Amino acid sequence: MSESALQGFDAQASHCKVLARWSALVSWGSVALIGYALWNWGATEVRGQIHAVVFLTMLGGFWVAVSRSVFPWFGLCYVTDVGEGRNPAALVGLSGATLAAAIIYAAGGLGEGPSYWNNVFSAGLGTAVFFVLWFVLELGGCVSVSIAEERDAASGTRFGAFTLAAGLILGRATAGDWHSESATLRDFIADGCPAGVLCLAAIPIEHLLRPSRARPFPSWLGCGFLPALMYLGFATAWVFHLGRWEGMPK
Repeated sequence: MSESALQGFDAQASHCKVLARWSALVSWGSVALIGYALWNWGATEVRGQIHAVVFLTMLGGFWVAVSRSVFPWFGLCYVTDVGEGRNPAALVGLSGATLAAAIIYAAGGLGEGPSYWNNVFSAGLGTAVFFVLWFVLELGGCVSVSIAEERDAASGTRFGAFTLAAGLILGRATAGDWHSESATLRDFIADGCPAGVLCLAAIPIEHLLRPSRARPFPSWLGCGFLPALMYLGFATAWVFHLGRWEGMPK
């Protein structure tokens, strides 16, 4: 084997290692985020209680793993696109989706309630709507094609920011003291509806900024970073507008 071929092989192996490490960092970071949130802001019987926090964090790790197993149904896969395809755009997008799933689960456990079932109901509601929004975006904007097939970094950045922004909004909508299923659903709709607005806005943005014959390589700054900043800025502004959730420790 020639020296240049060996160098190319080494470069590919190094690239794979970087992607694998980043993927592992996101996964473990998601679990750490769940544990940190429950330890500091969970219900009274959970907050600061090592056994309860460990149990709910382990459940959260399982929740994130199950959510990740659903991602391929929407056209993006850690194994195919990141592991085998060595696609950085897919890694960025899927990282945002993974963190979003962790945020929604963690937020479902924030606030007082009579049982762990309340946490599961709230997190399940937020996670279900998250995937509905992803489906609508995929149906209207074909975002997986831009990321998985075109390997467009700007599209991956936009999508990662969109999923993270949606996770922040939906997570905040699930946080708070438990009263009943109907009250939780009512508050979720009122506090989480901006995520739907964000999704409807993201569809024409995808059509406008995705790769095309006229622009096969969109600018990462103008077509990726700036829209991502807009998505995250919108979500952050809404979360700050809602302020403290009911039952938030002072």
